[in-house]
Amino acid sequence: MPEEGPGQISTAEVGCYTVARTTLLDTRRIMAYAASINDTNEAYFNDLREPGLQVHPAICFSLQWNARFLIDRAVNLQAAPFGVHAETDLRIFQPFKQGEAITTQGRLVARKQIRPGVYSVDRYRMTNGQGQLVAELDYNGIIRGGKLDGADIELEPEIDKPVCDSLPEQPLWSEEIYISIHAGQQYTECAAIFNPIHTEPSVARKAGLPGVILHGSATKAYALTEVINHCFAGDARRV
Repeated sequence: MPEEGPGQISTAEVGCYTVARTTLLDTRRIMAYAASINDTNEAYFNDLREPGLQVHPAICFSLQWNARFLIDRAVNLQAAPFGVHAETDLRIFQPFKQGEAITTQGRLVARKQIRPGVYSVDRYRMTNGQGQLVAELDYNGIIRGGKLDGADIELEPEIDKPVCDSLPEQPLWSEEIYISIHAGQQYTECAAIFNPIHTEPSVARKAGLPGVILHGSATKAYALTEVINHCFAGDARRV
């Protein structure tokens, strides 16, 4: 009788890479990503400006999503339904620039047994044509109920979390963001990030949700837009 649940999760996959993908940040892609989150900042749309378009930093989520594919190892179909996204850690070292060719590749750098299941860290590096590191993104997930088939493995250390000694009791500012009925479809097509749980109520219902949910990366991108506008006077290069 086949084992129920996600079963054992292999440590042999730690260290494996995704297929590298190179993406040209041309005007079409830059404008489309900004449109995906209804960002009306002229810096992303007016290509008559000097020295050209700015690039919304959250475009890294699109680059990561489209560089997640594996060719030399099979997907664990038994464990896949039990996987959940736990957190994302993004470090931006220099602004993305119009006309750059960005190469993105991920690597599974850690697997650990934790109480809820197996915790994994996939680290994606985004480099430009000169080989310079532009951004690095950790996509961390948990396979609920999974059992690691060996000892914990960590090939690269996790990044230290930011520490704040004290926080004000009240927010310094806040912004209400309207999410339209077609926000998921708009983000899917303009950001090139497709998962039907975000667009099709029938798929969301089968997953146990009352309805579609907006992409987590879209939610982060909406929030980042407000930070750019409020804190950096709309200049995304300061992120």
